[in-house]
Amino acid sequence: MNRNRQLLNPTALALLENMEATWRKRARLEQTPPRSKADTLGKRLLRGDVCRSLHEGRQALIELYRCGFISLPQGGGETALSPLNGLNPFVSLSEDHAADLQDAMEAAHPVLPLTEEQRRAWNRALDGPLGEWSLEDQRRLADGFRCMVNDVPGIYALTAFQASARYLLGSSKLLGSLLPLARTFGIDPQKFARPIVRVLLAAPEAPESILLIENPQSFDQACRCGLDQRMALICSFGYGLSLAEVLDRPDDVRLIGDNQSTLGLSELLSLPNPAYWGDLDPEGFRIYQRLKRALPGLVLSALYQPMIDAMSADVSHPLTRATGKRGQLAAETARGLDQEYLDDAAVRTLAGDSIPDSRWPGHLRGDSA
Repeated sequence: MNRNRQLLNPTALALLENMEATWRKRARLEQTPPRSKADTLGKRLLRGDVCRSLHEGRQALIELYRCGFISLPQGGGETALSPLNGLNPFVSLSEDHAADLQDAMEAAHPVLPLTEEQRRAWNRALDGPLGEWSLEDQRRLADGFRCMVNDVPGIYALTAFQASARYLLGSSKLLGSLLPLARTFGIDPQKFARPIVRVLLAAPEAPESILLIENPQSFDQACRCGLDQRMALICSFGYGLSLAEVLDRPDDVRLIGDNQSTLGLSELLSLPNPAYWGDLDPEGFRIYQRLKRALPGLVLSALYQPMIDAMSADVSHPLTRATGKRGQLAAETARGLDQEYLDDAAVRTLAGDSIPDSRWPGHLRGDSA
């Protein structure tokens, strides 16, 4: 068998790279090598917009089998991958190819004096965020972690962003992207000072209810439609802050906006009939579920109803990179519809009312179903 990956077609190569990434992740954790059902791998290609059908995914598996990259159950042969046979066999990387990956897999360099636990975490990071780092930068990173530990507990007076920038090569984001590694050095990310966050608010002095809005553009539309004259509107703002984080830490939140109520965030969240309005997709439902855990009385805004009706009428988009939705885990048939779809008339008419959770399309419930 010729295991020359340059001979593979683009679909087979994409599938092989996906299987290799999964194998490396398990290997870093020193877990049993992964096996997957053939149809599961095909659906993974479909979700990633790599192939157009399960049949095309099966053909990619057949090509990988013929070239010696994957193994099938003993005695199965490539006929087990034929859609005509209706079989869904387990597939794994071949022993020879797995051995090649093991030999080529990066490992923490001996120049880094790491404990066994740190070494395992470092190896996992090499297969992810540290994959392109030079040995010298890795050494500086390890030294930075050790300096942080030496300055405990004083460093916890800083925010995680400040500590990261001052100790880890001047980057405010490194600590957040390497939390498992940081913990092996004895750093507790939960002990850093909580930064003040700012959230958009538009509300009258005595709002009748509150509406949590996922996207800033829709927040602006709601204000333009005059909803802020009768209800409190809240939207997360800046650095990817989620609404769920706002509910988790109201004392660390500062409200900003043109039209302000004298009520604090905790008082606003106590208003009757709190509602949520976001995108109609699996991630939108996960956001709603997480918010509901922090705010049990939360309901779906009636603004979702015309979006649900539009999706039923075949107005929707695939969950792919082009629509900013790649990676949303959901049923193969799941699609999306963004909240910016609604016109001003619908926003003015429906805001303030709610619909039951059961109206949310079942195939868009993702992992929360």
